[in-house]
Amino acid sequence: MTMIHLATSLALLWLHLAGLTLVLGHWLPYPIARASGVLLITLMMFFIEHFIGLGNLNSIWPITTILATSSLYLFKQEATGSRFKAAEIAFLFALAYGLIWKFIFPAIYPTSERVTDLYFMANYYSGSLLPPPDHWFAGHRFDFYYAFQHYGAALMGRLFGWDIGFAYNLAFVLLMALGLSLAWEFTTRFVSGHLHRLVLIIALALGGTGVSPFLNLFVSPASDTPVSWQANDQMWASARFIGSYDARVNTDLGQRLFPLLTPETKPAPDFEARDLPLENFGYQFFLGDYHPPLGGFFLLFLALTLIAWLEQKRGDQPEEILHARFAQGLLALTLPVMLITNTWITPMLAVLLFTWAGWRHYNKNPPDWSAIFTGGILGFLLIYPFLSGFASQAIGTPIRLVHSIDRTPVSRFILLLWPLFTLFALALTEKRQRPLALALVIAFTSMLLLGEFIFVDDPSAAKFERTNTTMKWWGWMWSGALLSTGAIALGSGRRWVRNTAAAVLLLTCSYAINTAQYIWHTPKGDLGKLAGTHWFSNDAPVKDTIRYLSQAPQGIVLENWLGDAYTNQTLFSLYSRQPSLLGWPNHVSLWHGAPQQVWLLNQQIKDFYSGVQSNPLAWLQQNKVQYVIWGRPESSSPAWQTINAAIAPGYDWRPFLETPEARIGLWVKRQK
Repeated sequence: MTMIHLATSLALLWLHLAGLTLVLGHWLPYPIARASGVLLITLMMFFIEHFIGLGNLNSIWPITTILATSSLYLFKQEATGSRFKAAEIAFLFALAYGLIWKFIFPAIYPTSERVTDLYFMANYYSGSLLPPPDHWFAGHRFDFYYAFQHYGAALMGRLFGWDIGFAYNLAFVLLMALGLSLAWEFTTRFVSGHLHRLVLIIALALGGTGVSPFLNLFVSPASDTPVSWQANDQMWASARFIGSYDARVNTDLGQRLFPLLTPETKPAPDFEARDLPLENFGYQFFLGDYHPPLGGFFLLFLALTLIAWLEQKRGDQPEEILHARFAQGLLALTLPVMLITNTWITPMLAVLLFTWAGWRHYNKNPPDWSAIFTGGILGFLLIYPFLSGFASQAIGTPIRLVHSIDRTPVSRFILLLWPLFTLFALALTEKRQRPLALALVIAFTSMLLLGEFIFVDDPSAAKFERTNTTMKWWGWMWSGALLSTGAIALGSGRRWVRNTAAAVLLLTCSYAINTAQYIWHTPKGDLGKLAGTHWFSNDAPVKDTIRYLSQAPQGIVLENWLGDAYTNQTLFSLYSRQPSLLGWPNHVSLWHGAPQQVWLLNQQIKDFYSGVQSNPLAWLQQNKVQYVIWGRPESSSPAWQTINAAIAPGYDWRPFLETPEARIGLWVKRQK
């Protein structure tokens, strides 16, 4: 049944996307039409639901299916054409790549941002008027600043009636596939040979960096390190070499090139090497988080592909001019959408778009400014209801100058980014595309320089001062630069340029060895469990508790404090789509402007589960708690007797495991 459900869901999703692609394909190339259609529909629904909460949309999927099928029939000539078939084949291969990753590693666990991303989705799953009730902070509204792609995932799950974890994993696969198919469309604009196109797309999808080919020259793993740990380490080592993995350098060559810090060489006594990661597009498959960088890469590839199409579109017919204006409006629209998708990247996208527009203006071929302004203003109008809601809660993250002590070590900087520097030089040798190549090289070089001299000052400090900035900026810049300058170099009329570019990309593809080792050696106990909860719910009483909550009326769930962040706290409520009294306090405090109430409530939860609260029944009723979880961490706690005696007048105990040694279950508020 699981495979039938997956196959049916994918077929239904493809049908909707194919119908949408054909409708907009009259205006735009098919891959751009597909991506733009998804973006525009999601943006319109996001706008509408700030005025009218549409609730459960599952009843309308038969209607949308009929509309999609009708589109295939009405545009059957286009649907049977080679262009549409080629676009769909590329998209389906991209979809299959992401699905393989998620099929093997579907777990939504708390050691990364997967749980926080699921929480973002859960806020939108009820279809409440936006901003919706906060599922991690009962009584408050969810108005965090980069939640647009999570709204899109929830919208898809609401339409098709999917379990939230299943929707999470398919949304990840879809968003990455949309981006990858756009990248393929970009390469077709410049590269004629299919083999060279594949090399570029594989390099982009794998996620290697300049470190990847040389990693084993610098670090020899200890002989007693488990193979699975080595495989995992080497997956993140290419991305997180600077300030993290380079501390493990232990070969003669490695120590000569990257000497470790000593008390004598430290610029300050308490100095630690700065952690400066680069998490590019392909690296996201390994991470598996449905986090804002995914949406940032999608908008990057959409913007680059629109630029490539506009630069090659030469038509003066009224219809062609109209299509070009529509594309330029879409290009401008990506900037406001980035603001609510991956806010950190907005300055980088602005650099790209303004460089392109300035280059066109300099070459006396200015963009259609009326279309640009129309698209940009429309985008800001559509996101205004969201912006007006979160503005008062926005986290203060000013942009500041990078201190000299926080700059990137030159040798590590070159090692990480040498493929880009090489591709920049190669792209500029191509005479036919040199003007566009120059504009793109200027744009991405400017981003690199900006990243060295300014950063977003978030709450992190010391060795992590620039971590979030470089993680997001470098990864985004790397992916866009690799795709754009790589395609121009591979499309060169000079064989030596094409071959050199291919060799550079193939060297980064050495990351395929690390990827294969990781997939082979990593345990796969959740294989095919696309709901993402199996790692947690394969414990029978835990599964029964989640099932009970899933079928119970909506109500606030209380779960024990297990730590300030990245713990199993709130998993019962999230997996069952019930609101929680308090989620991870560290995150909730940060997102809500550090109110004292969060930490006061957190201490009260600790007191409750310790059995030392003075009047637990009154406290539960005051906070309108409907369900109280007693799970694995507290299953053998002697406080159960004290708590049960205190709250029994108002709550009934429902056990799913009850032995002399342990209890698992929940208390349910008694109905009056």
